[in-house]
Amino acid sequence: MVELQSPFVAFAPGFMRRVEQFVPRLAAARERREGAGGARLDGAGLEFVGRRPYRPGDDPRRIDWELLAREDRPWVRVLHREAAERWAIAVDVSGSMGVGPPGKLQAAAEVALALAAVGVRARALVTLHLSDGPEGSAPPNVALRRSGDLARAAEVLGRAVARPSARGLGAVIRDRRLPSDAGRVVLLGDLWDVSAAEVASLQRPGRELVVGRVLAPVELEPGQLGASAARFIDPEDGRSALVALDAHQVAAYQEDLDAELDRFVGALARRRIRVHAWRSDAPFEDPAGALLDPR
Repeated sequence: MVELQSPFVAFAPGFMRRVEQFVPRLAAARERREGAGGARLDGAGLEFVGRRPYRPGDDPRRIDWELLAREDRPWVRVLHREAAERWAIAVDVSGSMGVGPPGKLQAAAEVALALAAVGVRARALVTLHLSDGPEGSAPPNVALRRSGDLARAAEVLGRAVARPSARGLGAVIRDRRLPSDAGRVVLLGDLWDVSAAEVASLQRPGRELVVGRVLAPVELEPGQLGASAARFIDPEDGRSALVALDAHQVAAYQEDLDAELDRFVGALARRRIRVHAWRSDAPFEDPAGALLDPR
């Protein structure tokens, strides 16, 4: 039996407060980017919610000409995307996500909850998909429409456990579990079980497909273990091997890893699919911000 180092999710006290502070900041940046002529997403519409004074650079087509005639000063119509916009966020709970510390599943869960909060604020219908459920049960999917639903999402994510027998994001893609009309799809995991071609199969006209790849520090820098040798374990099937950790072995490992990551990112970049990789010890604000606002 494989004993994973960090298979569980535990949101720290004050985590939701950090999300509450983060969401308005990212939402404002997203609205500026998408409202300035960004690509429209499937299921997205525009809804009138009010007016504000005209500012240099505003689209003249949004000027309220009737109000201008009455008040002799320009106002623009404020528009928001309707709730018809749909987001799908998929989180990998396979065994390799239990590698850490900090655990990759913990990092992915924090980013997933932050992105869901941004989507809800944007008045989108957000569906959260875990790649597998507890032993013998179906993978949980959660639909979020309002901020009050985030507590349920946090509860589902908090019960998630990375286990060797669990299926990863490859199963989500192959089983076609993501909604076909989702305008924004975000994949969160280590992506070890998914090829670039499988990810690209999720592309649709009008859809924004974003990939978040999380790796643990020990995967990226095995030399930090400070030992002459280490037992490398495949958390998916339990196979292991004792590997020397001399400078040559570490350099060869890191060269192979860098090459694999470059191939994966390059293959998706050629299809105009964004990939952001981050370490599991990074604060969630960094990858969440990069995934939705790449600037």
